[in-house]
Amino acid sequence: MTSQFVRLHSRYNESGAASAAGLAASSPSQASPRSTFPNRARAKAENLGASGKQTPRRILDPQSMRRLYLTDRHLRVMLWCILLGLQPAFAGILDPFNWARSDRIEVNIPWLPFENETRCYDELGCLNITRSWYHLIHRPFNVFPLPRVVINTRFILYTKKNPTDGQLLNVNVNKTIVKSNFNPKRLTKMIIHGFIDTPLSNWVSEMKDELVKAGDFNVVIVDWAGGSLPLYTQATANTRLVGLEVAHFINTLQKEHGVDPLDVHIIGHSLGAHTAGYAGERIQGLGRITGLDPAEPYFQGMPTHVRLDPTDAQLVDVIHTDGKSIFLLGYGMSQPVGHLDFYPNNGKEQPGCDLTEGPLVPLTLVKQGLEEASRVLVACNHVRAIKLFTESINGKCSYIGHQCPSYQHFQTGKCFHCGHGCAIMGFHADSSPGLITNKNNQSENEVYPSEEHDTIGAKYYLSTGKDLPYCQRHYRVAIQLANPKGAESWVQGFLKVTLLSDRGVIRGMDLTPNNYVKLEHGTTYTIVVTHPMDLGGKVRKVELSWEYDMNVLEPRSLCILWCNDRLYVKSVLVDQMELPSRGKRNVDFSTKLCTPKREFAEIPNRGSASFYDNCGR
Repeated sequence: MTSQFVRLHSRYNESGAASAAGLAASSPSQASPRSTFPNRARAKAENLGASGKQTPRRILDPQSMRRLYLTDRHLRVMLWCILLGLQPAFAGILDPFNWARSDRIEVNIPWLPFENETRCYDELGCLNITRSWYHLIHRPFNVFPLPRVVINTRFILYTKKNPTDGQLLNVNVNKTIVKSNFNPKRLTKMIIHGFIDTPLSNWVSEMKDELVKAGDFNVVIVDWAGGSLPLYTQATANTRLVGLEVAHFINTLQKEHGVDPLDVHIIGHSLGAHTAGYAGERIQGLGRITGLDPAEPYFQGMPTHVRLDPTDAQLVDVIHTDGKSIFLLGYGMSQPVGHLDFYPNNGKEQPGCDLTEGPLVPLTLVKQGLEEASRVLVACNHVRAIKLFTESINGKCSYIGHQCPSYQHFQTGKCFHCGHGCAIMGFHADSSPGLITNKNNQSENEVYPSEEHDTIGAKYYLSTGKDLPYCQRHYRVAIQLANPKGAESWVQGFLKVTLLSDRGVIRGMDLTPNNYVKLEHGTTYTIVVTHPMDLGGKVRKVELSWEYDMNVLEPRSLCILWCNDRLYVKSVLVDQMELPSRGKRNVDFSTKLCTPKREFAEIPNRGSASFYDNCGR
């Protein structure tokens, strides 16, 4: 039993060196030629071979494992800060030379686009590097993956029966499947980590726990830590081999254990998202892939066979949270690559990730430890996609994305009534309006985009909070301004609103969150604001507060003696958009509110006015 069941899995011994014998014993692959082993690992393998002894695997409790991995974890934290923060922009220049001059590993590097090369990996199939894998800017260099025994891809199973003690699955050793808690009739959720990550990363464990809690799933963590640690260019190449391993794992489960690929959902972050794509292109009828901020360097702007794309699964949903250029330290893709592409907060900079806003890193260090603090320091936007998805698994609030030409259009309320142009971001994306299920009922989990509403290339925008709970309710507030005699043609300042319904109150929502706003009397000012509270019905009363702003840089805004700094408001329209039943779009709650017994309200500087749902009475 000890050879099949593990509590946590080890890759390095206390000195931090890889054990070639342990890797060979646990890997489903055939051992590579001795010339492909790292020198230190090769020497250790020779010593073990001379003695004729093999070290058995041990079951270690989590506390012991974390002590054992102290050195390794600290090294990875430093790599997060150094490599992820600085190296990707220069990966194409530094990395190939490094591996080309290394005598530790044999890597054939086709330097020119017309030098086609192919390399095969036993039962997994072959990989090639052709001209289409090159781009002068996006992907200037390509290398082959490290040997299978080095990457050592492993699959660890968690279920409700073993939520904390992982079971190692090896499809080439049938008894590891039969004696485990794997059930081929259950839905299977797979998690693939990204660059410089391991299955011991906090977010992997947190997501696994939420999935186990959410349903009776086979939750499988894909461990490719042996390939995620090298420099970035080599790690991108390693994802191709890991994709083959994942495809072989699922295809073998289908062939020998009756697993339906439609019941498999792969969740990948960063490089893990593209790894899922490589697997999906070799699995007939894979159900779903969720890409969590797919990595930009070496993938953005490349052909579909190089990156994640909609053909890799029946449903490909993607969350973009760090879409700035890599030269601005943005690590995620900005281009749409799925059936549903979500861009929370415009998909570039996330609220709460600005280090100038407060002591973000020290607080994270105290609350969540060194590993999480290092992520916040160099990749806060990049890992936000993980946090949003994890919260969506069991959260009661639905992340609702609105299909819109731009984030600015979304913020000004031009895409609020979207019908089938709305979609649910996160775990429940397969319940989005506009997606239809298999009419033949061959599989209740088969979901695909409707032919009447092609979502490929579309962008779905939404706003989130800066901290838990990230999921927010969207409210569109439209202020119709009056233009009576004596009013200034325009005024500028700040607005706040309080919303009251039969079920609750939201106080002091800022309608000018970024800066003062210039308001022209006789027009309508519209903005979409968010709040975690659900009013749950029509708004009955609105209190609108106004404060005039005088800006010395704009002399026309100075209002001292002979000017009118009052705001004249005719009515306020409040819209709410809810999806209380997953997959069924509810009617929007829309309320128009007016002043009692008057045509308009006259709001003085630093004053307020009330509006009620009695318009026309």
